[in-house]
Amino acid sequence: MSADSYYLIYQEASDDECLLTIQPYTDEQALAEALNELKSQHITDYTIIKGRKMLARLKVAVELTEAEDDAAEETHHG
Repeated sequence: MSADSYYLIYQEASDDECLLTIQPYTDEQALAEALNELKSQHITDYTIIKGRKMLARLKVAVELTEAEDDAAEETHHG
């Protein structure tokens, strides 16, 4: 009988990239150490999922807003 696994999910973002990490742990002590490491890096938003089996589906939402520059004015010429 296998023990539960823990999946730590967190996001790191900078000006030029965004990295989503899903890290599995089978040891609660190792998970606690990983959480301490995130805290030291000032990463406070994370999710922990406990389970034996996971299915993942990627969902992306993009919000577009009109840029306030010359391109917006060009659309009004007629």
